[in-house]
Amino acid sequence: MTSAALPGVTLTSVPRGSDTEPLRTDVAAFLGRTRRGPVGTPVRVESWNDVVGAFGPPDGSAATPYALRGFFENGGRTAWVLRVSGPAETAGAEWADGWRVVATSPGAWANGGRVTIRYQASSVAGPPTTTVRVVVPGERAETFAGLPPEAVADRLTTSRLVRFVPDGAPPGAGGAISATWDLALTGGTDAAPGRAEYSTAVRDQADLPEPALVALPDLGADLVGADRGDLVLELLRTTAPLLDRLVVLDVPPELSTVDEVLAWTGGLTGDGDDVLLSTAAVYHPPLRAPELAGTGLRDVPASGHVLGVVARLDAERGPHHTPANAVVLDAVDLAVDHPEPQLVRLFEANVDLVRCVRGRGLVVWGGRTLSADPRRRYVAHRRLLHLLVRAIRRVASPLVFDVNSPELRLALVRSLTSVLLETFRSGALAGARPEQAFRVVCDETNNPPEQDPALVVCEIDVAPAVPMEFVRLRLVLGQDRGLEVVES
Repeated sequence: MTSAALPGVTLTSVPRGSDTEPLRTDVAAFLGRTRRGPVGTPVRVESWNDVVGAFGPPDGSAATPYALRGFFENGGRTAWVLRVSGPAETAGAEWADGWRVVATSPGAWANGGRVTIRYQASSVAGPPTTTVRVVVPGERAETFAGLPPEAVADRLTTSRLVRFVPDGAPPGAGGAISATWDLALTGGTDAAPGRAEYSTAVRDQADLPEPALVALPDLGADLVGADRGDLVLELLRTTAPLLDRLVVLDVPPELSTVDEVLAWTGGLTGDGDDVLLSTAAVYHPPLRAPELAGTGLRDVPASGHVLGVVARLDAERGPHHTPANAVVLDAVDLAVDHPEPQLVRLFEANVDLVRCVRGRGLVVWGGRTLSADPRRRYVAHRRLLHLLVRAIRRVASPLVFDVNSPELRLALVRSLTSVLLETFRSGALAGARPEQAFRVVCDETNNPPEQDPALVVCEIDVAPAVPMEFVRLRLVLGQDRGLEVVES
C-alpha cells in the first residue's frame, strides 16, 4: 500500500493481489535474508517491484534478493518470501511527550534515516495539520502531507519505512503557530540467522498451501558444518510428507572443487533414504549476475534462476516436462567452469548442472532429484506427483465428513477419474487409452466390511509419460484425522 498527499487531498493506492491457488505448481517459497521486511511473516509477491517494496532494494549483503530477481526475470510469477534474521534491533527515535518513531522492521537499514515533522496550527484556511517526511538512505523518500494531528499514527501505517508509536495525545506546538521536529533514527542492528531461525522458517513454509518450489539461497553462507546438514535434513523431513513441493538446494559457496561438491552431496545422500532425497534437487554451479547494489557482476546461487525457469516451463508446457535444456536469463556467466570430465562426475552423482552452451548461452542441464531410486529420480515425475496430490486434495477434501457408503466411494472415483483424465489429455501420462495410463480403485477390495467405518481408502495407479514403473498413491479419508495422501 502506498500513499501520497497534497493539501486537502490524500490518495491511497492498494495493489490488487490475486487469491492463493493451491493447485498451481509454479509458486516458489524463498527462505533467506533481506535488507528489511517483516521477520517470520510470509509475504506473497508477484513481481520484482513487490519485492523491493516489501523488503527494500538489495544492498549486496544477502543472496536472497538476487535469487528473487532471477526468479522473476526467468518467468516466475508468484513467490512467498520468509525473511530469516537473528535477534536484531529496530531503529527508532523519540519524538515528544512519550511518542516514538520506529522503523517498520528490525535491522541496521534504517540507521541514519531522518524523519521531519511539521505542525501547522489551525487558521482561516482550516484545522491543524501535520506533515511527515521520511528519508532513509537507499530508499525512496516518503511524504505524508496535511494529516490531522490525531490521525498521524493511523495514516503512517501505510509507510514502508516507519511507524509512529503513540502515547497519549499527539505533541503540539505549545501555543505556537507552527513547529518542526527533525528526528534521526538510530539503534538498529543486524544479526545473522542461526539454526533456530531457519528451523522456524522451514515449519512456516510447510504451513503455506500454495508453494510448490522451495529455495534457501543464503543457507550455505549462514550455517556451517553440522548445523547446515541437519537443517537440510529437517527441511526434507518436513517437506517430504506433504508430497506437493520440491526443494532446490545450492552447493555451499565455499566449495569450489568437484571433490568438495561430491563430498557434500555424499553427506546428504549417505543415509540412503530415497523418500527424503526425492524431495530435493541440487543445481550447480553458481551464476555470475549483475550487481543490483552497484556496478559489475557478483556470484549468485543458481536456485532462484532455476526456479524461474521451472515456473516458466510449467506455464508453457506443464509440470510433467523435465525442466531442462532451457535458457537462463539475468545471468551472464558461470561462477565456476568445470572441465567436461568433472561435469560427468557431478551428473553421475545426480547434481543438476547449469552449462554455457555455444550459441545459446546459459542453459539448465539436467532434471534429477538426489534419489537413487529410478521411481523417484526424475524431477518431472516428482512434479507430476505434486500436481496430482494437489488436485486430489481439492476434489477429496470436501468429502472428508461424508458418511462412508458406496455412494461416497463412487463419488470419489468419479472425481479422481476426472482429474486423471485431464492429466492424461495433457500428455502427462503414458498409454494410448486412459485405462493404460491410470487406475482408480475404491471398492470393497480395499474397503472390506471389517475395516474401520470412519476410513475410506482409495488407491490410484498412475503411469508417467516416459517409461517408468507405476506410481501408486493411497488416499485415506478419516473423519477423525482429515485427508491423507500417501505414496506407496
